[in-house]
Amino acid sequence: MVSKSSNININDKEGNQSDYEIPIGECFKLNAKKKLGSGAFGDIYYGTNTKMNEDVAIKLEPTKAKHPQLFYESKLYMALQGGGINI
Repeated sequence: MVSKSSNININDKEGNQSDYEIPIGECFKLNAKKKLGSGAFGDIYYGTNTKMNEDVAIKLEPTKAKHPQLFYESKLYMALQGGGINI
């Protein structure tokens, strides 16, 4: 889960695959042309874990969100996985 950057242009209809594959950290690539869904707190895109070569969903939240949720959501998921992080 990452905050959405204002420089991501997902409306471009032309270009090659590398034009809309956006690196997220060292391990992930977001495919900006494959939006899976959206909700009140952000958008979800298809992505790839480049180290494990697995498909993933990547949730984006606007950087200027009035009530940011991704940080708390990620802590909740870690706790549910047994990560031992206090919420």
